[in-house]
Amino acid sequence: MKKGEMKKGFTLMELAVSIGLLAMIILFSTVIFRVSIEAQRVALADTEIMQKLRAITDQLNSDFAGLRREAGIVVGFDVSGEVRTDSMTFVATGDFQSTGQYGSGPKTILGNVASIFYGQSSTPDPHATDPGDPRNDLEIRRKKILTRRQTILTSDDSGDLVDDSDPRGEYYLYSLSEWVAAPPFSLTDPNDWIVRPALDVSDANDLVMYMAKGVDDFSIEIETGIGMDGIWDWWSTAGTGTYEGIPRAIKFSFTLYDSKGIIEKGKRFTHIVYLGD
Repeated sequence: MKKGEMKKGFTLMELAVSIGLLAMIILFSTVIFRVSIEAQRVALADTEIMQKLRAITDQLNSDFAGLRREAGIVVGFDVSGEVRTDSMTFVATGDFQSTGQYGSGPKTILGNVASIFYGQSSTPDPHATDPGDPRNDLEIRRKKILTRRQTILTSDDSGDLVDDSDPRGEYYLYSLSEWVAAPPFSLTDPNDWIVRPALDVSDANDLVMYMAKGVDDFSIEIETGIGMDGIWDWWSTAGTGTYEGIPRAIKFSFTLYDSKGIIEKGKRFTHIVYLGD
């Protein structure tokens, strides 16, 4: 550099523009990062919901594949405001075994016929200090539990089992042939078979009924025929009541929530099980 020449640097304007551009880059990077994180959280929540949906529909399909039509179906309709808590029970064949041990043995109860129950737990959410407070409504919905209970029908006559006439137990001393000859659904109050269980998640004996958490507005509709437009008609009651019979199809509708409440309003699904004529 020659004597008397000055070293050229950034002007104040250039420095201000550079800082401004750097700030914009940092801001855009932060926004993109936040959007990416939020998209990932939503994707994980959506995956969780779809896993619940698959578990529920697969189990419904599996149970109804073994439906014993001669034993009948009982559906209980229950509406509280705009939210439904329907339930149902039916008899199906499969490979069933108890989780508890019974008799003087003790022994596991095995059987290939069972009464299957689906419905939401009746247990109030322990974290909701005031179920009537609308601020707790979403929290309550996310913690509702769908239960599945199987009561194994057994004709064990060894005298090792005590007579268990409770249809909500793990086994029931009643064979399928006895059931068909004298259906308990008809001889007793049908409501006995569709009582929603008070599931205690801290009790290991109750966990066998645990199907999925975050299941709300569980509704059941019965196919009643094909309308003039060629579309199937569906029926349910606007209040409480029961249905007994074998329809050609049953429609299940329910809202699923993720455990962290990312998808705030959850997602509504419908699953139809075709039973045939």
